[in-house]
Amino acid sequence: KDNLMAGVIVGGWDPVEKGSVYNIPLGGTCIKMPFAIGGSGSTYIYGLVDSEFRPNLTKDEALVLVKKAISHAMARDGSSGGIIRTVVVTEEGNVREYVAGNELPYGPAGY
Repeated sequence: KDNLMAGVIVGGWDPVEKGSVYNIPLGGTCIKMPFAIGGSGSTYIYGLVDSEFRPNLTKDEALVLVKKAISHAMARDGSSGGIIRTVVVTEEGNVREYVAGNELPYGPAGY
């Protein structure tokens, strides 16, 4: 426990910057990015996210991409859990969503 390290992804909304995402990788640099992915399953989905992300996605388009990417990561990585929890952060507040394992948009090979 004396040697734990973590990368952090921080997202939020404020009246000046509007919606923002910051990535704080190992080493501590804080980088504003258009999106950030991380975790053990992220190596499986960089190509998918790179090919499908574009600036100014609508909220619904972004949620579809997030759910697709996470479900692909979970299909390949046994440590990536079995459900998806999303939080959309806007000026009006936060909206949480839960996607059960049997409702994922993509399953393991042969599923």
